[in-house]
Amino acid sequence: MDPLGKHRNVKAKVTVWLQVKQGNTWRTVAEGAKKVKAGGKGASSRRANARKTCENRDRTQWRSVIDVDLIGIADSPEKAVTKTVTLSCGA
Repeated sequence: MDPLGKHRNVKAKVTVWLQVKQGNTWRTVAEGAKKVKAGGKGASSRRANARKTCENRDRTQWRSVIDVDLIGIADSPEKAVTKTVTLSCGA
């Protein structure tokens, strides 16, 4: 069975925003994007990532917001938001 069906050759633009919490608001501190194709081998080469170097050792709340836009196909505007984690890494 082909889990991708007729969309085997669909490409997507994956965008990741890395955010820190300041007070009651979230602030984007890094962004990354990559165009990827579904399926196949070598999945690690098809990942979008956003990176930020720690500026201090302050305990800080972090999260990521992820958007996947299917190229040439109408899709929803929804974005995934990861679980908040607290790290000794200030931005």
